[in-house]
Amino acid sequence: MSEPLRLIALEVERIRSENTRLLERLAEGEKRFRLVSRGVLRVQEAERGRLSRELHDGIGQSLTALKLQLGLAQQAASDPALASLLGEIRDLSDRCLQEVRQISHLIRPQMLDALGLVPTLRWLARSFGQNAGIAVGFVEAGQADPADPDAETLVFRVAQEALTNVAKHSGAAAAELRLGHEPGRLVLEVRDSGRGFDAAAALGRADEDGGFGLRGMRDRVQLLGGRFTISSRPGEGSLVRVEVPLERDVGERRA
Repeated sequence: MSEPLRLIALEVERIRSENTRLLERLAEGEKRFRLVSRGVLRVQEAERGRLSRELHDGIGQSLTALKLQLGLAQQAASDPALASLLGEIRDLSDRCLQEVRQISHLIRPQMLDALGLVPTLRWLARSFGQNAGIAVGFVEAGQADPADPDAETLVFRVAQEALTNVAKHSGAAAAELRLGHEPGRLVLEVRDSGRGFDAAAALGRADEDGGFGLRGMRDRVQLLGGRFTISSRPGEGSLVRVEVPLERDVGERRA
């Protein structure tokens, strides 16, 4: 080999080695970034859990006690007008109690930690459908892998946000949550038969409200190494699909 060709070959090899090192550093940086992202999401959910418990166990219990005391006062009242007023106040306290409990569940449902993702999604479909006046179905497919709390929390949050979008923007009378258990990942699909929209335009908007929160959902999914896709066209409903990888060492970490 001539000297110029030898020098070129050495330079090509040097560039190849440098590129390999850069790719390794990039992969390591991405891994660290995802670990930090998981940590941030865990902190956020821990704070949500604390607020949920304070609402449920603090304000909720106080409202329960108030409701009981008002009931006793109503029974003891000799003046019919006073008894009627106490009954109205008791009914108001009961409505406040129900709203506090609902807010507590939406902030961080305790059943997600106690029972897992599937019962929580069933509850979400039922309660959201009742409150929004939309028939929300739930379908589960596949055999569940060992639980990954981070992945399950993310799937729940996406389902919650997607159903909120359905209620606010789609005009649909029905929607469906579908949870698939596939090897090494969870797959969530949220489908509605509403008016649809231009998905590409919504994802490209700088205004988050104008994008229905889609970019926020997509960014959170990508932080955990997942995939977020949405299919929708005006007049043809919409489909949100999320694929979230399960942490490989969850079973070992929990053992």
